[in-house]
Amino acid sequence: MITRRFIISFSFFIFFSAQAVSQSLSLTGRIIDDHTKEPVMYASVYFARSGVGKTSDSSGNFSFYFNNFTKDTLIVSYAGYKLYKVPISSLNNEKPLNIQLERGGLSNEVVVKLKFNRGLYLWKKIMSKKKQYNRYDLANFSYEAYNKLEIDIKNFNADKARKNFLLKNFSFIFDSMDSTSEAVPFLPIYLTETLSDYAYQDKPKKFNETIKASKIVGAENLGINIESVSKVLGVMNQNVSIYSNFINVMDKDFISPFNDNGDAFYTFTVPDTQIVNQKKLYHFVFRPKRPGQNTFEGDAWVTEKTFQIRKISLYLGKEANINYIDRISVFQEYIPINDSVIFLNRDKFFADFRVLGKKSLTFIGRKTTSYKDIVINSDSLTEAFKGQHIEEVVTTQKGVTEKSDSTWNTLRHDTLTKNEKGIYTTIDKLTSMPKFQRFEQNVKFLVGGYRNIGKFEIGPWFNWISANQWEGTRFRFDLGNNKKLMKDIYVHGYLAYGTRDKKLKGQAEVYWLVNRKPNWLRLHAAYTNDVDNGISQLGEVSQDNIFSLAIRKPNITRKFISTKDIRFEVFKEWGKGFSTELFIAHRQHDPLQNLPFKSYFPINSGTSLTNFEVALKLRFAYLEQFIETDYFRTSLGTKYPIVELMVAKGIKGVYNSAYDYTKYSLIVKDFMKISPYGSLRYKVYGGIINGTLPFTNLENHPGNDLYYYSLSSFNLMNRFEYLSDKFAGVNLEHNLGSGLFRFIPLTRKLKWRQFWNVKTLWGSLSTDNNAINYLVDTSGNKIPAFKKLNGKTYIELGTGIDNIFKIFRLDFVWRISPNPIYAGKRNQFGVFGSFQFQF
Repeated sequence: MITRRFIISFSFFIFFSAQAVSQSLSLTGRIIDDHTKEPVMYASVYFARSGVGKTSDSSGNFSFYFNNFTKDTLIVSYAGYKLYKVPISSLNNEKPLNIQLERGGLSNEVVVKLKFNRGLYLWKKIMSKKKQYNRYDLANFSYEAYNKLEIDIKNFNADKARKNFLLKNFSFIFDSMDSTSEAVPFLPIYLTETLSDYAYQDKPKKFNETIKASKIVGAENLGINIESVSKVLGVMNQNVSIYSNFINVMDKDFISPFNDNGDAFYTFTVPDTQIVNQKKLYHFVFRPKRPGQNTFEGDAWVTEKTFQIRKISLYLGKEANINYIDRISVFQEYIPINDSVIFLNRDKFFADFRVLGKKSLTFIGRKTTSYKDIVINSDSLTEAFKGQHIEEVVTTQKGVTEKSDSTWNTLRHDTLTKNEKGIYTTIDKLTSMPKFQRFEQNVKFLVGGYRNIGKFEIGPWFNWISANQWEGTRFRFDLGNNKKLMKDIYVHGYLAYGTRDKKLKGQAEVYWLVNRKPNWLRLHAAYTNDVDNGISQLGEVSQDNIFSLAIRKPNITRKFISTKDIRFEVFKEWGKGFSTELFIAHRQHDPLQNLPFKSYFPINSGTSLTNFEVALKLRFAYLEQFIETDYFRTSLGTKYPIVELMVAKGIKGVYNSAYDYTKYSLIVKDFMKISPYGSLRYKVYGGIINGTLPFTNLENHPGNDLYYYSLSSFNLMNRFEYLSDKFAGVNLEHNLGSGLFRFIPLTRKLKWRQFWNVKTLWGSLSTDNNAINYLVDTSGNKIPAFKKLNGKTYIELGTGIDNIFKIFRLDFVWRISPNPIYAGKRNQFGVFGSFQFQF
């Protein structure tokens, strides 16, 4: 029987127990990765003096409760992270701690060698399941992917920026500074979103992506086609598969910890195990065996018995040979689809871009992707792929960039944060401000060379003034329209004048983009009357350029020729990588200096050095990708070789043309990664020209009169030096990455890169063509105007240092053949420089 005294006693017990709990002191917090903001689960959290400790839970949370507390230091440790210490003086309803762990602890850890290596054992078990868990070994799969890319600025002094005379008119953007989410305040400045349906089939390999919605603010102001950017930002080009042998980061291949030979590059440990939902998880930690190699460090949580990776973090530190990147983090989370299959649920890719020193302006790129509606091994997917006849297809739905804000609210896999919403508001406000539009135009003019003025465009400014021996000081001015005048027609022209030859030259041309989708159809007509200043190719420097004055080779015989060229071209894509280009051209040449003159080529009919030519170029570039601008597009390349075949026919008697001939040429070229041994670029080519012809219609092998290195030319050969009517050649360049430099501490720190290359040419010139291409010496004797390679091989061998100061390349080039008796003692060795932006 319950007595009254018992009831009173029990009531007092409950009362004072509640009081004790309510008056106890507490400390709570959450531990996250300072880069990816992902929770760090099962980290050790303890007090230095008292020794009281525990581990964080699967969400990174922890909590302590005390009746009494004395001053102490809280320590947080986790494999692969720097030790975190925070003094705790008292516990008076403290706010939860937000602890952000920084990567870097692995390099300081002591490795104890044991007879049984648990890490290596676990790695081998994971590798035994690699084919089963690698999604690209499934029969097929599909999902909906939501991609989000945010760019922020860190190490940014808002107070100084507000006072800067260039930025003070845009000071409202600094109101978006986030000073609470991270230890260092940052300014969100850019955001893109893409929603797509992605599907894959293993045998035969096929990929398909449909971009359903894309939101990119600001790209249109740069003259970039948003749909072409959307294709690049889709899932197809940004998949990270941890089970692959190599993981591509910033267009560089890094060795995966689950490479088939991963144990040759990594050290593996298992510092911890945890029980989660009655399942045992191993904490699998990996780090590079040697510094300077393209490898990761990081950790993963792996299930017992099934050896499935549930979460993994990859970290790229400062030792990696990659430019402008302070650090890179990759996080992936996997979920079980069934008892035997796991699939990617979400991933994050974070990168800090820093051009200068440690405290300099830093750009933070944050890409997050989530996946839903996952389907695997489906018969319906097999049926759908039967109608796809090429390996990769990326399409965009109609109105992909025109989704309303309310529509986006229903499409997103998660809601936008306050920062992300603020970015859209800020960019919309900025782009509508006339002052910002002028600022943007000035930056584009300085960097790109072109400037829009109303409906027209001027530039490039670096061609406005140059100089050479024939023209003297050369002035040039270009004018073209922009899309405000005509959306699909581009009219461009320039006028040039030389102070020495006192002649006006120029060009007028028009491009008409008849069709952009699904395949390009472009017409081009042009008239040019100018001195030939060298072929200008992408990434190279022409001689009609202000900068060429400083890098022109001294003491060489410059050769000049004037050309009048009228042409019409039709470019047509046919799909599946095939395209054709039809050329119809009428050319008149007039040698000006140090070349055979017109009078040296007497003819019976027509005009000397005048030809009419019809040519057809067939090109095959399977799965080539492009970024489109208003009227043009830039190739991003393809993983397959590119083949180009051209056939040309010269017809006599058309508008005073004087020559009948046929030309055939073939080019096969490719750029490939041969990881872990760097990259390889090659070009194999050849051609035949039938007919007895002046040098203007034969193959003038490309030489280089500048000290700026040319990938496509022979750098120790002068322009118009060697002539052929039959020729073949091979260009090969192997970039080894760090190469031998990774074994030298200084060069490893400087991130120098090593390469070698060879350029080989075989050629011949018929007796008839050799006889008619001559010069006359001071005594009136005929002498050969050009060198020929009949029975000889021209070889240039080079090596050098790439990535000097991250942008400069130095080439050392030797001419191996022909010997100096024939080719001359000059130009046997040369040092060349070039600039390039690369990661």
